[in-house]
Amino acid sequence: MNDVHPFVYPIVPAIRDLKFVEKIVQIPVSSVFLLEGDIFNTQNATQKLKENGKKVFVHIDLINGLGRDEASVKLVKEFVCADGIITTRSNLIVFANRIGLMTVQRIFLIDSKAVETGIQQIKKHKANFVEVLPGLIPDMIRFIKQSVEQPIISGGLVSTENQVKKILAAGAIAVSTSKENLWNIF
Repeated sequence: MNDVHPFVYPIVPAIRDLKFVEKIVQIPVSSVFLLEGDIFNTQNATQKLKENGKKVFVHIDLINGLGRDEASVKLVKEFVCADGIITTRSNLIVFANRIGLMTVQRIFLIDSKAVETGIQQIKKHKANFVEVLPGLIPDMIRFIKQSVEQPIISGGLVSTENQVKKILAAGAIAVSTSKENLWNIF
């Protein structure tokens, strides 16, 4: 993993519309999650963000033009030049770690079996970070934090400053959110 911790600033803009790149370069966030776009505009957005000191994570499962295989992970590293990937797919975590990308394994807390399976996958595949969704369940953030070694990022449905504070108080190191009004609250 890179020497500089990518989540120094505890809010991570999770952007679905790349028009926000220009705004993000002007605020003090340290990392950005790119959740939509295609391989070409994602590469352009990544370049702009990195030129402005941001760490960029590409959600490989959601970007048009990328498959769900090792070649796509390599493309994110060599063509897009992102710092890391976000994915729900454990096999991609293993490969991305091997080639030097930072990894965020995204898990969804939909029921107790999903929580159990998510924890098993995290322990087995050793992502650098875990993103827990939805982020509005601080007790589950605490539980997962106690169950795995990786730092926790949480997001999904987060829309208020109070929710951000509760998530951070529960032990997450950062909160990913698409809510523009939360990107610069600290």
